[in-house]
Amino acid sequence: MSNFRVFSTKCVTFLRNTSNISSSTTLRRFLSQKSYTYYNPESQSRLTKLLTQICGGCIACGLSVYCLKDRKFFTNKFIVNALEPSDDNIPRMPYSFLADIVEMAQPAVVYIEVKIRNPYGQGVVKSHGSGFIVREDGLVLTNAHVISRQTVVDVKLQDGRVVKGQVQAVDSVTDLATVKINEKNLPVLKLGKSSASRPGEFVLAMGSPLTLNNSVTHGIISTVNRGSRELGMEVRDMEYIQTDAVITKGNSGGPLVNMKGEAIGINTLNVMAGISFAIPSDRAAEFLRKAEELEKRAAKKGWFGMGSKAVTTKQNRYIGITMFTLSPEFLSDLQSRAPNFPQHITSGVLVPTVIHGSPAHRAGIQPGDVIVKINDKDIKSSAEVYKILETSDTLIVQVYRQNQKFQLTITPDTID
Repeated sequence: MSNFRVFSTKCVTFLRNTSNISSSTTLRRFLSQKSYTYYNPESQSRLTKLLTQICGGCIACGLSVYCLKDRKFFTNKFIVNALEPSDDNIPRMPYSFLADIVEMAQPAVVYIEVKIRNPYGQGVVKSHGSGFIVREDGLVLTNAHVISRQTVVDVKLQDGRVVKGQVQAVDSVTDLATVKINEKNLPVLKLGKSSASRPGEFVLAMGSPLTLNNSVTHGIISTVNRGSRELGMEVRDMEYIQTDAVITKGNSGGPLVNMKGEAIGINTLNVMAGISFAIPSDRAAEFLRKAEELEKRAAKKGWFGMGSKAVTTKQNRYIGITMFTLSPEFLSDLQSRAPNFPQHITSGVLVPTVIHGSPAHRAGIQPGDVIVKINDKDIKSSAEVYKILETSDTLIVQVYRQNQKFQLTITPDTID
């Protein structure tokens, strides 16, 4: 190592002594001390470049070895020790704009937990999800399937406080619900205009996946108007926002946030990696206006609010699942991406969400199941499921869970 440093030092001294002399003169003197048979200007030019490259390379190598030995590294101005504290006064690079948006929106995001009592009196978690505060007096917006048809839930704020929330309005068709907590001056996340969103825009999905509070994923908007009929949900008249931001269990009900820090969607469904869906904020704003009208009427009549029964849209039969029709293209994509997905089926409906406590949940249906038969009838679309549901009191359902086949019996609930 010492010999290498000595050689590097000599190279530096040589270049320093010859700094005031032209390269051609230096080379001529250098070559005059030797005997070269073939010497011409062209070879002089080549040798000059070669010498320069050799000297420069040796100096660089010597300094690199020295720096690595002393655990130092180069900046554009000076050598800095990697263990020295950084200067907090240096402004951050503009690439942290996503963190600024999270800092602005996250205080309004909440974690929602539904508990039931077991015979020993201890609370048992039945389901969980997310939501976000839309009014500073404690109104929280979430998914209807998150509250699991309960009237009281636990709401955890970002500062760690856990308060009781009263379920107020529920729309099982659009899968939206509101929960009221008895708090004031809370941070609010504003609803943006989902109709102004465009494919390719960056978005953040915020919530509590797998009960991990204050989690954030990011992606882009894939489509702003993925129709419910296109997804096989014939009973719903809605256009969803499709995104590749990861929305997993527990993210449901949380906000899909644009780069202005506004909620343009309510996280609802995840089908597979890269394909998730959110309810547009325009539809949520319409739901909130109707819920506010009901709240004002109830304040006069005394039936809506704390201690009242949740308001639910009318629906004859209820099993508590969401479904996607497996079109040939969609089915082929799932079979190619997911090795555990049943490879031999040619049609059916995928169940991405099962509401806890619902008839389907009690029967044993799980998220990810594929329904292929009901009452010995092959199922090719979700419309066929809804049609059978209208006329049958009992559903004998054949499902595939990965590569295993199960036969389950669902007894639908009747909703007035």
